[in-house]
Amino acid sequence: MLYEHLNGTKVLESISKKKKIFREPKSASEVDQVLQKYGAAVKNKETSELNGALLLSVVGGKLSEGLNFSDELGRCVMVIGMPYPNVKSPELQEKLNYLNKASPGSGSIYYENLCMKAVNQCIGRAVRHANDFACVLLVDERYSRPQTVSALPSFVQKSLITNCAFGPTIGNIAKFFARHKDKR
Repeated sequence: MLYEHLNGTKVLESISKKKKIFREPKSASEVDQVLQKYGAAVKNKETSELNGALLLSVVGGKLSEGLNFSDELGRCVMVIGMPYPNVKSPELQEKLNYLNKASPGSGSIYYENLCMKAVNQCIGRAVRHANDFACVLLVDERYSRPQTVSALPSFVQKSLITNCAFGPTIGNIAKFFARHKDKR
């Protein structure tokens, strides 16, 4: 849905002039091939007219478990929206009902924690060691809520900038990468 929207607005066409674009495959059997091509595009930027690559995936999708996007493989993570699990899921409904019966309100806390666990896993896929870095864009105004901020890793909380318009966001991204220029 988001991919189709971006494609319709020509955003992806514009990005593709600078970066090779990859999408999470529909079939699990294609994951390794996509990751190999993505890694090659990122690492071969000196021998290509393109500067790096963009990998589009879904939180909780085929690329969400056990993968390492350290160093140049994951310099920017953008989470659009908040990845809440399907509240209509029978299993989740049972769990939430059980928790709320045991302690009123605990189901909501659990549900929020599931979402933030997924967000933090996305961040952790790119920032893998003390000298690693990634620009993290959390695109949803709900990420500025105090209870949401407190669920983020402390290193993210320390440098969090909230409620930023598009122009200033681009400026902040440029400053971030300028500060990390020597680490690349």
